[in-house]
Amino acid sequence: MSLPTGYYAFEWSGGTFEVQLRPGGEFWCPRFAAPATWQFSGGTLAIDWGKYGEYVLRLSGDALAGGARGNESDWRKMRFLRAFTPQEALVSASVWRLRSGDEEPLLVQFRADGRFVCPSRAGTFSYRLEGDSVLIEWDSLSNDRLQLDMAAKAMAGSTLCCPLCAASSAVRLEYVERLPGGGPP
Repeated sequence: MSLPTGYYAFEWSGGTFEVQLRPGGEFWCPRFAAPATWQFSGGTLAIDWGKYGEYVLRLSGDALAGGARGNESDWRKMRFLRAFTPQEALVSASVWRLRSGDEEPLLVQFRADGRFVCPSRAGTFSYRLEGDSVLIEWDSLSNDRLQLDMAAKAMAGSTLCCPLCAASSAVRLEYVERLPGGGPP
């Protein structure tokens, strides 16, 4: 028996928020980001959430219930919400090689929390998935809309410059590797 990877509601006395059980035993929570792992064996889920503690939850019907390791009165519950789409599974928490025109290729990151990181360009950027399209929002003046080719693990599209600019350039990305832990906070 195994648990499905995907999105879960994580509940405790302070409220409920979304967490992810990611492939390869990676546990991710955008709201409380920290390196974390999970293991499931014999109906028991063990979570090592680094600075946020260790938790042991047991499968009970369609939910998991338990608490902090060694102190189950500090209770926690988890409920499955949905599986990752194939696009989310490929893009979220990954590293890609970006090629644009004659420029030197760059390694970029699609973090699990929706941030897009390009080490050579200062700023806070984001991305979002829309089916097989990936929209990278560089800033208020330019975006990239890319078509995702799942089989080739590649994306292609154009940089859409500001409305006052006529220029656009072709952009290609090739998958490189997973980004452990959803990416650094």
